[in-house]
This record gives sequence, C-alpha cells and structure tokens, in this order.
Amino acid sequence: MLIKIIMILAGGGLGAVARYTLGSQIDKNLNLSFPVGIFFVNLLGCFLIGLIVSIFENKLIFSENLKIFLIIGFLGSLTTFSTFAFDNYNFMTQKNILLLFANIFLTNTFGLLMVLIGMKTVKIIN
Repeated sequence: MLIKIIMILAGGGLGAVARYTLGSQIDKNLNLSFPVGIFFVNLLGCFLIGLIVSIFENKLIFSENLKIFLIIGFLGSLTTFSTFAFDNYNFMTQKNILLLFANIFLTNTFGLLMVLIGMKTVKIIN
C-alpha cells in the first residue's frame, strides 16, 4: 500500500508541474483570451489516458505500480478531464447513450454551478 501511495505522490507531483508549465507557456506565447493552454493540456491528457489504458489492456506493460503512477498520479494531476472523457468513451462503447449524455450534461452543468457557488460563498464570507 505504501509503494502505491508513493507512486501516486510522485506521479501527481510531475503531473501538476507539467500542467502548470505547459498551460502557462502556451498561454504566454499565444496571448489569447481563450484558455488555450489548459484546453491543450486537457486534450493531451485525453490522448494519454487512451494510449496508456490501451497499452495496459493489451498487456504491453504489466507493472501495476507504473499504471498507478501514470493514470492515477500523473494523469490525475495533469487533468481530471482525461478521466471524464474516458468514462464517456466507455459509455459510448457500451452503447449507453443515456449515461453518456447524462454524464456530459450533469458534469458540465453542475461543475459550472459549483464554481459559481464557490465564488459566491467567498463573497458572502468576505
């Protein structure tokens, strides 16, 4: 159990640094009002989770610790959007269209709502 926690910590640290570095450098270089940096990072995370899960599913790599390091640690810290996209991919391949659209709609709608509630909470407290 301890080695798995260490793998998550190490991967998470690297993923966070990668998200910050890539996102901020892209935004700095493009200087657009749209958050291109985090958009790119989210898409990269989606590609990487597809690639890494496929590598493990096809038994090209067997290490459970490496899987935990990469998927839970690195990608979990790089972007949770990759997990969201992969869940939706699973719903799609299972032909569960109701859950696919429910997950997309509910996650985006309530995610935005929770951001607004969080912002209002600070304004109320302050």
